[in-house]
Amino acid sequence: MNKLLKSFIGLLLAGAFGLNANAATYVNLGHAAGEQCETASVNDNGIAVGNCSPASTSANNVPFVANVNTPNSQTPLAPLLAHQPCFVSVVSTGGWIGGTCSNANNVYTAVVWNAATPGSPPIALAPLPGTLLRAADVRTTITAFNQRGDMIGWSISSNEERSTVVWLAGSGTPVRIFSSLLGLLGYNDKCIPTDVNNTLASGYPSIALNCPGTNGITTAQIAQANASGYAVTSLPIASGANRCTVRGINNSVQAVGDCEYPQADINLTRTTVWNTPNTAPLTLTLAVNSKNAGLAINNVGIALVARQDATGRTSYLTWLPSAGVLGIQLIVPPTGAVWAQAFSVADNSTVALNSTDSNQYSTGCIWAPATSSNPATISCLASIGGGKKNKLNALSQSGSYAAGANVDSAQNLDAVVAPLL
Repeated sequence: MNKLLKSFIGLLLAGAFGLNANAATYVNLGHAAGEQCETASVNDNGIAVGNCSPASTSANNVPFVANVNTPNSQTPLAPLLAHQPCFVSVVSTGGWIGGTCSNANNVYTAVVWNAATPGSPPIALAPLPGTLLRAADVRTTITAFNQRGDMIGWSISSNEERSTVVWLAGSGTPVRIFSSLLGLLGYNDKCIPTDVNNTLASGYPSIALNCPGTNGITTAQIAQANASGYAVTSLPIASGANRCTVRGINNSVQAVGDCEYPQADINLTRTTVWNTPNTAPLTLTLAVNSKNAGLAINNVGIALVARQDATGRTSYLTWLPSAGVLGIQLIVPPTGAVWAQAFSVADNSTVALNSTDSNQYSTGCIWAPATSSNPATISCLASIGGGKKNKLNALSQSGSYAAGANVDSAQNLDAVVAPLL
């Protein structure tokens, strides 16, 4: 057996035979904002955000911010307008919190709060203004964010036309991705922005998006700013494929997604990584041509991949594309799991997943990759408060914190965060 093959098999075995452990512990963020609470996002500073339902049959949802390292710090976030509901979804390391609030027309629109001033009303992320030839848009929505606090999403018109825009951290002013010198073109681009990185070019981050192409074929694209606005590059299609989709972009402008290969009986998908927007991509071919797709990529170039296994279920792995198949590490679910769903890879290459056992109880787990001296491990978080069920919703960028919800013995929902490092 040659050295490379031994190394590859050793890596897979390391992933398969890592120990289950309960190293991290949930911290209950409390119920100052409501009776039933769930954490939606957490940053590398331990600042968490989420939503609570008050002890009422009709009161509004209450979004909150909390510092996991400060006891009893859960604080409601002020609404955009008094007595109007809001929901929170993300928090950046820069402390900008993204969500939605109902405006004066009782229409939900995107907003950002500053974590340092939770009692102040949020900044409304403005829709595109009107022109001589086009009425102003009426609402906005966030689809992704970066750790600076830049938000990307849509400015939406009254007839649901959607234009891709970016709002820089702390600003409510929209900037169109598609524009022309006269400013008359580029509205209603019908693109789906999927991710935004933290590296600025001409003062703006780069954006991954999927746009309609010819014959109804989706085109994966990267938008990068220059002195005159955003320039959009279509990512090269992998050899033999007929279309590609992009899902993530990192600070080095590496992008991940998948490409589709039409065959006699199936439309096979393969994980695809573009090291630059202009170079031919690297693709992942697994045994017996199993379908696989890239879900995310971290800032060291490790991709989180979903694949269809022999049972028809989804399993997961991480992949370092430059190493080819030698860069694969299988993510083996914890003992007793019948289902597992991975959803995030941090910059330390840990992966957050939720495992379901034969009793249909879910448990949040953190998988850590094998190294040259240690096997891969999976650490599952024990429920707190006498309960049997918990889940993870978020993993911070560095892998320092994970966040989600816990059900206690009285079947109450607790917002929780687990410090991991």
